[in-house]
Amino acid sequence: MYEPVSIPRPLTRRRVGCMLVVLLLLVVGGVVVVWKTRPREPLPERLTLDQLAMMVPDAAESEALAAIVRSRLANLAASATPPPEPVVCTAPDTPTAWNETQRANAKTIVEVGLALGMPERGLIIAVATAMQESSLYNLGHLGERNDHDSLGLFQQRPSMGWGTPEQVTDPVYSATAFYLALQRVPNWESLELTVAAQSVQRSAFPNAYAKWEADATALTQQILCTVAPELRAQ
Repeated sequence: MYEPVSIPRPLTRRRVGCMLVVLLLLVVGGVVVVWKTRPREPLPERLTLDQLAMMVPDAAESEALAAIVRSRLANLAASATPPPEPVVCTAPDTPTAWNETQRANAKTIVEVGLALGMPERGLIIAVATAMQESSLYNLGHLGERNDHDSLGLFQQRPSMGWGTPEQVTDPVYSATAFYLALQRVPNWESLELTVAAQSVQRSAFPNAYAKWEADATALTQQILCTVAPELRAQ
């Protein structure tokens, strides 16, 4: 009795197609298994209370401190006496020509920072921020051109807790509020200028502040040559 002989079937297009589909399903299944079992990155930690405080400015704190700054600046102005000899102070020229109004606003920003005990780095960051946000003009509402409800030198928004429209268009108040927020940024003094400014402003253009660093540095140093020695010693 003869055993049956199996004759291999010829490969047809249909059989080849089925084999390719099965192979593809096996590959896809393997990829899914690998993806599901891969090590996962830990979820980001929740914001700390300090970080939340930085994002939500305290208008009452800003107003209270701004009142102290106004009083300190007024007392210095009233008691200022001309120096006995001309003070020799050199500072670089600014790449941009700033007019008297812009320089006066920058001077206010610098003086507020000095009254708060901010180091020169903080003054430069504040001036550069105002250069980008308002070109150093204390802007009111610009109608259709206004960015939401942004106002003042730093384009602070009342709806985001920075203060009333009257407050954020007061240069002393707005500068005080900016410095308070900047001080809440961890390690702000060692950050790049644009990173430090963006940590406060949260702008849609986070890298825009960098281009003003040379201007802000030169203008701040020019202003520091003119302020009262008593203020620099704060």
